[in-house]
Amino acid sequence: MQVPIEEIRKALEAALRKRGVDETMIPMLADDYLEGELQGKQSHGLMAFPAFLEGAKDMAGKQAKIIKETHALVVMDADTLPGSYVGRMLADKLIQIAEKEGVAVGYILNMKIWLRPGIIAQYVAEKNMVSFVINDGGQSMTAPPGGYDPVVGTNPIGIGIPTAPEPIIVDMATSKRAWGEARKAKRLGKELPKDTFYTKIGEYAVRPDDAYSVEAMGGYKGFALALFIEMMTGSFLGRTLQAGEAPSNQDYQCRMRGAMIVVFNPALTTDVEKMKKENSEFVAYIKGGQKLSGVEEILIPGERAAKNRAKNIEKGTLEVDDELWSSITQ
Repeated sequence: MQVPIEEIRKALEAALRKRGVDETMIPMLADDYLEGELQGKQSHGLMAFPAFLEGAKDMAGKQAKIIKETHALVVMDADTLPGSYVGRMLADKLIQIAEKEGVAVGYILNMKIWLRPGIIAQYVAEKNMVSFVINDGGQSMTAPPGGYDPVVGTNPIGIGIPTAPEPIIVDMATSKRAWGEARKAKRLGKELPKDTFYTKIGEYAVRPDDAYSVEAMGGYKGFALALFIEMMTGSFLGRTLQAGEAPSNQDYQCRMRGAMIVVFNPALTTDVEKMKKENSEFVAYIKGGQKLSGVEEILIPGERAAKNRAKNIEKGTLEVDDELWSSITQ
């Protein structure tokens, strides 16, 4: 069914309000899930919202707080609040520090899932600062090269780079595909992406219910990044590293997570507007290069999502599965 975008936004806000979510968080959380859908990232859009609602009532009375601070470092305890909310709080603090110090690093402990690190990366980049954001993906999902047991999370990366007129936003899992693609395939009754997920006996999985683990992107290189993130948002923050059972649709949001946000201030090394202009011209140079046979356009990271968003905004409606809509509005 086609549903007007503003009707979806109101339904998301109403669902959060019904479950007692703090009013200050509601517009931001609703926008995060709606933005995922607008950008064509269904597995990180409305499809992920019902699972978030299941634990929303547990956020009552929680309060994030700074537990350590130096001149260029801030550590926050999220107290199980959503990472995207606490991440914005931390980003604001880091931006203030970076204005003076040039760079600031922040860590989050005990946060509930945030939808995409790219949300925070974009938030920072829109304030004319460069951002690097990582978080552990929760349950162990990604297999090591040469093996098929799930040992680390899908451990995503968000990068924001100020560029005229809009920033470049990198938002990606370090697995070959995000685990949300398995949940998406199950909901839509489709097969899994080919040669991506493993079964419990080490064969490539076809059916969503058979997914036991997922390959790392780019083999050893992607796994190296995933391992780095697992440690920097795990043992580095005092959490015991433990590969667990393969995730399920019920438990993937349960484990509290760690995250790291780094903010770089280009104003201390160059003129910001000059940098944005240089970045924009470099992007134009890349896009104007020779294309492989069959390629219509060279795309910059984040560009496909931006095109999807613009197209959906112009249309004014989004296609929403009847069952999914019912689970949001009930």
